[in-house]
Amino acid sequence: MNYEDALTLFKDGDFQRAVPLLERVARDTGYSSDVINHTYTLALYKIGDNQRLAEVAFQVGTLLVERDPASAMDYFQRAMFAGLEAQRIRQIGEFFEAWTSQSQRTTHPSIDGTVNRVAHVIGSLSRGQVPVRYLKMLVASLRKQGIDSTIFTTESAASWFFNAVSTPQSQPMDIDAEVKIASVEGDFLERASRIAETLRASGIAVAFFHAGLAEQITARVAAMRPVAVQVNVDHWAEMDADLFDGYIHVFQNGMKRTRFSGHVEWIPPASDIELRLAASQPVTRKEVGLESAGSISATFGDDLNNFACNGYLGALSEILNRFPNHFHLFAGAGNVKAIRSRLHSEGVLPRVRFLGHVGDVAPLLDMVDLYLAPYPHSGGYSILEAMGAGKPVVSFSGEELVGVRELTATGEGEYITIADRLLRNPELRARHGQAMLNRFHAEFRPDRLGERYKAFLESFRASNRT
Repeated sequence: MNYEDALTLFKDGDFQRAVPLLERVARDTGYSSDVINHTYTLALYKIGDNQRLAEVAFQVGTLLVERDPASAMDYFQRAMFAGLEAQRIRQIGEFFEAWTSQSQRTTHPSIDGTVNRVAHVIGSLSRGQVPVRYLKMLVASLRKQGIDSTIFTTESAASWFFNAVSTPQSQPMDIDAEVKIASVEGDFLERASRIAETLRASGIAVAFFHAGLAEQITARVAAMRPVAVQVNVDHWAEMDADLFDGYIHVFQNGMKRTRFSGHVEWIPPASDIELRLAASQPVTRKEVGLESAGSISATFGDDLNNFACNGYLGALSEILNRFPNHFHLFAGAGNVKAIRSRLHSEGVLPRVRFLGHVGDVAPLLDMVDLYLAPYPHSGGYSILEAMGAGKPVVSFSGEELVGVRELTATGEGEYITIADRLLRNPELRARHGQAMLNRFHAEFRPDRLGERYKAFLESFRASNRT
């Protein structure tokens, strides 16, 4: 059987049978055919074989990096989307560092005068994405500090791989900034070059890049140094390439993982949950069939599969077993098969509700008595939602947002004990719920973002004058 046979299977949707044939043809041709490489990696994506997809896409990208950097970037993005290991991600970062010539780097980049406009570079403005919600709060908060914003999208995931639609992913939205949507015409290099030129022409001196290395077009724009001062904002993973003059970490744990020194700062996240609570109609217990529940806890997240940890599910099962009239809500996308299986084996599944993806959890919070933060993946923004709604949060050691020792467990047993104590004592729940709300107001309200970013810019200017 040859490529034509494999292509027929692929077109018929028989990806499982197509993959081994495509693998053989790709190897026989030394990964030199663009068509075969694309079809093979797309088939791996279709069958969900992310490990092989990451390996093959990285190998293809490495072969292309010298003669066809635009295609190499495309394959590197495929590899990182599939979960490429950290060591190889670092190798990709080194390619970007090599593309940035020494003549483009400034040893001590400076900010002259007062900053009254900044740029933000982001993949796309798509509703529901956490970085977009963050950016919407940030630009409004900066405006209150006298700093206007221009947003430049890169549309890195549009007209690409499994998303071949040649239109930008960004959606119209009410945001307190000028917005420049990137064109998706051309290859990755051409698209990045246009964005960089638009940035240069803007005359803006400072740009915040809200992306990791997985957004290859965004990384390429940074490598072209279109502005005097570049800052990487690490929402989940910093851009592992030495292309920036400063780094902002949304979560303090990022400070511990970074390879970079220099002007690095932790600026905690924020949430507009209070505004959304005021604008929403609460969902009642009756509406979800839980009017007879004695108490309800909840856990929210973007991908619930991240929470299928035996320790966390064991703790949840013990809590449910101790309180026969207690129910738990999960809200979020992702495969919950492993979670359901474990909870079924513990005999508590009938008192757990899986609500699937919920566009806004604000309407759910009124009926929740207690928020159970999962571990080891805590889902930080969901914790903020609960705090801003005045709900006590049971957290695990290492979680940085809660900041209350009585609510922070150092082990699974203590986690269960804290939840047990709160469920048995409504007055204690109310007291800790107020403590969460007070901490939210002090540290995580949206206005704090603009204050802290302005202070970051001022400290950057001061440090580079010395």
